[in-house]
Amino acid sequence: MSVKNSVVVVGGGIMGVQAAWHLAQLGQTVTVLDQFDVPNQWAASGDHLRVFRLTYGKDRFYTEMARKALPLWLELNTLSEETLLQQNGVLELATKENGYEAQSLAVLKESGVRCERLEPTELRRRLPMYSPRAIKWALFHPDGGMIWANRAVAATASIAQRKNVRIRSNVRVTQILKDKNGVRAVKDASGRVWEAERFLFTAGYWTGELLKSYGIPIKLTRQEQLFLRPLSNRGRYRPEHFPVFASLSQGFYGFPVHLHGFIKIGNHNKGPVVKKADPDQLRSLTPKFEKSCRSFLRKFMPELADFTEFEGHVCWYDNTPDNDFILDKLPDVPNAYIAAGFSGHGFKFAPIVGKSMAELMVAGKSELNLHRFRLARFKLKKPR
Repeated sequence: MSVKNSVVVVGGGIMGVQAAWHLAQLGQTVTVLDQFDVPNQWAASGDHLRVFRLTYGKDRFYTEMARKALPLWLELNTLSEETLLQQNGVLELATKENGYEAQSLAVLKESGVRCERLEPTELRRRLPMYSPRAIKWALFHPDGGMIWANRAVAATASIAQRKNVRIRSNVRVTQILKDKNGVRAVKDASGRVWEAERFLFTAGYWTGELLKSYGIPIKLTRQEQLFLRPLSNRGRYRPEHFPVFASLSQGFYGFPVHLHGFIKIGNHNKGPVVKKADPDQLRSLTPKFEKSCRSFLRKFMPELADFTEFEGHVCWYDNTPDNDFILDKLPDVPNAYIAAGFSGHGFKFAPIVGKSMAELMVAGKSELNLHRFRLARFKLKKPR
């Protein structure tokens, strides 16, 4: 059976549903196919929380991209009648005077973004859980915060469906069907054929496997996270009192208490490379990672270090060699596109990525300059 659409989007994570919504707003008939549910806990955009920050050191491009994403997130808050982006601020802990945080501070000031430099004594006064001896200073920007990730996927999917986007769960695409004019259709595991005028592949960590014939250099890394319950003073770790925190020098980042009173902490440094994501490892935790979390907390937030109630969680990063995204047309066909390689830092940009891909697919170019994200920067195989 064939189903004809203007666009088929393969992958129903945050990038896929955002692109679908924006495509529908541009008058396209869209179907989203996902091999699991939308949202689902195994997706690269799964889990409860993601960071929304405007800081990228001296990399002004990503700061500006985050600024373009911000009003789109606030619009999504309004449309969904939910607080999907909660602006409780982001606190970045600097362990040296001049470095990433100092570069970020300079860019934020030059860009007119609200921000503060906090000396150790002032940080201790405002947030007494922090040890002033652990830092040189801290950067706080109140427009940052946390995104409720699964809820954001569900809300975007619901809004897209109001625009007549069809979302089909448990559809695993197994084959891309081409003819002399480009991609004609995709076939799923049941043998069903999904035809369209254009296709967008945004399948997260599964994209490399799906487009294996191109040799797109995406590597998967296994990233551990830990959820802990504070032993005491839990009220002061609520979102209205405790901003999202990060320390680039240590790799760690974390959130206020959210579901069931737990704090999420993770390490953004790349974990071990794996061939495939293993859903059976979703709730695993190694003693080594637990120990590293306790060590970080003992130095920066000592009262959290002796937690007793905790659990593990694993996510998978889809990494490009340069950690930049891939937002482009596939090289050998005129009607197929890719949005991938979001490398653990893409979620915050989802609305501007979705909008830009929709514009690229319909109008041939986007308001956002996508030159940095071209596939041509990599040496690809000649597809079969």
